[in-house]
Amino acid sequence: MATFTPILEEAQRLSSYEEKNNILRYILHAFQQKKVKITAGDKKELADFAFGEVKALMDLIPTVESYRKKDEIFAYEDNLLGLIMLCHGSPMEIGADHLQDIQTLMELVNKERFVENAVDNIFKEGQNDKVAVAQLISAVNALKDEYHKGMVYQGLLHYTKEIESLPADSKALFARHLNSELKRYLETPLDDVIVSVLELLCDAVQYFMEESTVPLLYEILKLGKNNISHFAVATLLAAKRSVPPEAVEALAKDLEYAHMTYGLLRKYGMTSLFPAKYADKEYLAKSDLVHWLTYPTELGRVPDEIEFLGVVDKKGEDYYVFRYTSQSDTLGDELKGRWLIGWANDEGGTFSNFNLYEEYEGKNLEKTLKNIKKKLL
Repeated sequence: MATFTPILEEAQRLSSYEEKNNILRYILHAFQQKKVKITAGDKKELADFAFGEVKALMDLIPTVESYRKKDEIFAYEDNLLGLIMLCHGSPMEIGADHLQDIQTLMELVNKERFVENAVDNIFKEGQNDKVAVAQLISAVNALKDEYHKGMVYQGLLHYTKEIESLPADSKALFARHLNSELKRYLETPLDDVIVSVLELLCDAVQYFMEESTVPLLYEILKLGKNNISHFAVATLLAAKRSVPPEAVEALAKDLEYAHMTYGLLRKYGMTSLFPAKYADKEYLAKSDLVHWLTYPTELGRVPDEIEFLGVVDKKGEDYYVFRYTSQSDTLGDELKGRWLIGWANDEGGTFSNFNLYEEYEGKNLEKTLKNIKKKLL
């Protein structure tokens, strides 16, 4: 049996493309980090799997109605193509039939992603006149899928540095659209999709602020959704507006957002708004690691348990070391539910490579921390 046979069989059984993608990320991580020896047989098995999935996606994508699911499939497609390229030195090594399938799939995905492509044309290709922006907004307004509408905000956030170069009338059109959408969502029952879209919108609107935006953001804060509130607070701070203390309190007590909120307030010289009981280095370090672990490329969620081990000094910098457990699907079965090591560092050194705690555990905590410092930091 080849190295990846069991996990590939599991991927083929799954119907969720988010879960399938987690498995693919795990394989790519193992491949790129050289955690296992990759044989020629392994490469062939992985490539054959990827080519089979490419064919399946060609038939599947036109039948899927939800753009959120399509977006998951597009992410999976991207990783499939990455896996194919890792298994082949160049496109010349890929057979003509497989190359045709890849080309067909890429064209199909490109057609589906017309909103993202229009945003790219505006900012990357310089087609940013009022007519082009109006056409994009008209196309988005015609959509019924809220997740698909949110691709505009995701695109704007990708091009934040280029927004200032927009012609004034084009920028005004975007501002009017974003404010109109804020009003609409405040009158719309929340579900998971709208919450995720509002998170993007509250972040993107800071680049298109109008006077009418401010009261809308205060209303957004009353929704009590911390993932949305964080970006509403960031936008208010950027606009030099006051932030309700109760909104800061809610974010401070949330491990996923405490560190980022403190950082925001520090950026604007307003840390006095942050509750003193949460302004603790250990708590903020734990929050930093927890947020990092929620990235889709890591655990994709908050760890199930997390414990502080101690502080390690490395070249004059403090590293706050933790152990945590998770049942995340991004982890292999051999890591699920077991203590793993992670650390937080204010200089951008927050990280975890999912190392098993037991492999670094010494006779006492002091020895354990020395092992971690010597072998991991």
